Amino acid sequence: MKKLMLGTLSLVAAAGLLLSTQASATDYPRKPIRIVVPFATGGGTSNAARLIGEKLTERWGQPVLIDNRPGGNTVIGAAQVASAPADGYTLFFANSSFAINPGLMPKLPYDSVRDFTPVASLLTNNFVMLVHPSVPARNLAELVKVIKAKPDDYPYPTVGRTGIGRVASEMFNARIGVDPVNIPYKGTSQLATDLLGGQVKYAIEIPAVYIPHIKADKLRAVAVTGKERMPALPDVPTFAEAGIPEFDIQSWYGLLAPAGTPRPIVEKLSAEIQDILKSPDVQKRLQAIEAEPLLGGPAEFGALIKSETARFSKVIKDAKIQPE
Repeated sequence: MKKLMLGTLSLVAAAGLLLSTQASATDYPRKPIRIVVPFATGGGTSNAARLIGEKLTERWGQPVLIDNRPGGNTVIGAAQVASAPADGYTLFFANSSFAINPGLMPKLPYDSVRDFTPVASLLTNNFVMLVHPSVPARNLAELVKVIKAKPDDYPYPTVGRTGIGRVASEMFNARIGVDPVNIPYKGTSQLATDLLGGQVKYAIEIPAVYIPHIKADKLRAVAVTGKERMPALPDVPTFAEAGIPEFDIQSWYGLLAPAGTPRPIVEKLSAEIQDILKSPDVQKRLQAIEAEPLLGGPAEFGALIKSETARFSKVIKDAKIQPE
């Protein structure tokens, strides 16, 4: 009889927990949501986060606050979210650096798998290979010949030593068989100034800042990553079309929650975000920053993080990239 009563009580407790979780999802959100963005205000990442936050606020009637926490190659912001309550009110606006850091820093203050729950992928940016007009190369094949002939004359710039731009550049170096010197910059504006001035001769960069300069013939665009050409640069071939197949790398973004966040809340967030990304208004605003929606729920985003972490870790190891 005692065992029967204990079993009955356990079932009642489990049913109560299930009902409580379902209720928490039904009335979620009941208070403001905080999205931690691991970059400074004003950049493309912060602006994209504000767009998502704005749309969630409109739909749910609760403020979605953007909390910029730059530093540590996104580690500072990620660590804050990893230790936050798992209630759906603190989220992390992750980008590709989240998958870079495990291969770069073995002693992170969090476990990128154990301490987070994927919510949804959000958007992606392709890269463009940019060349200063002084370089005698009008296409990717000619650029490769120029670099291979005198690699010491063609150091390559990146924003920082350890970001996705560095990983993309090292992947390119490995594909063409060179090992030039890296010149790290503190930000895109400084790198763009030197590239336009010819202090550096080529770069693999996110295109948004550079498109006006490409159209004004101040820079050449010789190839773009991705499976298709960019709408803003329809005459620029993909790397595959230009002779380097399977050179497919993007900068991507997505939302993570602390591990243990109730599944119904995660699924509600994911469904709402994917619906937002399908709206014509949002897609138009993303096109303005040369970004594309990257639709994917918890399972798809988790798989992306896993595969990218493995791929980036190999690039980091092969190129001997060190933490800043």
